Amino acid sequence: MSSVDIFIEKDYAVISSFEEDARDFVLKVNELMQQGWKISGGISSSNNKIFQALIKDSK
Repeated sequence: MSSVDIFIEKDYAVISSFEEDARDFVLKVNELMQQGWKISGGISSSNNKIFQALIKDSK
């Protein structure tokens, strides 16, 4: 079972998943980018999980 977690607070988001769910992770990051979110920094990883931060202009 695939699991991608998204934590969103106003104009900042963190998305995470286990490495084996990388395909779903990428799809979700792309989906957020199509909604106006922008990548902030690079991917990080810890304990078999990958993370990506995103920001959104609150204009």
